[in-house]
Amino acid sequence: MQLSKIVRAGVFALGFAGASATSAAAEEIILAHVMDQEHIFYKVAEQFSARLDELSGGTMTVSHHPGGDLGDWTSIVEQVAQGAVQMTMSWNHSELDPRWDVSILGYVAEDWETGKQVYGPGSVMAGVYNGIMNDMGMELLGTIPTDFTGFVVRKGVDVPTNFPDDAKGFKMRVPGQPMAIERYRATGFSPVPMAFSEVHTALQTGAIDGRAYSPPSEVLIFKDVISTYVFTRENFEHTFWNANKRWFDGLTEEQQGWIKTAADEATTWAWESAQAESPKWFEQIRDAGIEVVELTPEQLEAYKSLIVAAEYPYMEGVIGSEIMAEIKAAAGIE
Repeated sequence: MQLSKIVRAGVFALGFAGASATSAAAEEIILAHVMDQEHIFYKVAEQFSARLDELSGGTMTVSHHPGGDLGDWTSIVEQVAQGAVQMTMSWNHSELDPRWDVSILGYVAEDWETGKQVYGPGSVMAGVYNGIMNDMGMELLGTIPTDFTGFVVRKGVDVPTNFPDDAKGFKMRVPGQPMAIERYRATGFSPVPMAFSEVHTALQTGAIDGRAYSPPSEVLIFKDVISTYVFTRENFEHTFWNANKRWFDGLTEEQQGWIKTAADEATTWAWESAQAESPKWFEQIRDAGIEVVELTPEQLEAYKSLIVAAEYPYMEGVIGSEIMAEIKAAAGIE
């Protein structure tokens, strides 16, 4: 049944430009992602589905596919770009476009207020992202916040806090993105690109000593094998809600309005909810016996300076000086 939906959706997306509004309304919108019912993706999708049904009078419905039943997250992004699936929520898939890595640029936001100003609804970065998405055949419906990030440390390993000296010999798992490797090499670590699905076992066996880019909400996934969470606040993790552009452009203005309204309301809720949930995650982390370490102002400044010196020139070469100037202004970096 799921396969038939994908095939039907793909035919629909490719042939939509010549279809009538009536036939468009008869189609379900497939929204697929890889997270479970506890994740914000699931909750945002459910709110969106209910609101879209209400706004459209039941003429536009959502077939929600959580848990990765249509593939891993990179595969689903590619399906959306190609038009086989209408929508997804995902992380930056820089293999499709290296400019997408601008979303993980370090130390752009200092707190939730500046995070929302820089990355939230109506922000400059939302416009930048939509331009990147359009070039890949997608339309940005919104950004979904997670939290600031740090890294976890497996049991039995010394916790690095002075960089780059303490990080020497520390095997840090990073996603397979060029800028991630740049960051952790510059801060003294030995970066190990690895699929997320392999991280838990690698921490158990000692193949890696830590996992980078970890928001508080993902620390407890590894609670049986880690001792410490170093909360560096090195970047503000946010994710992307994209739709296939050809499909979206083929909708009537009224249908696009329903989708945008429902998506805007759901993402606004997400920004409010994620900020409220952040302290609760730290309470659960400490209750699980995991130590939370924050860098001293001096340690933080040293760590930040290494990241900025490595990442900002690299990203300027990828995304251009004009956009980087806007980002530097937002981050207060000259």
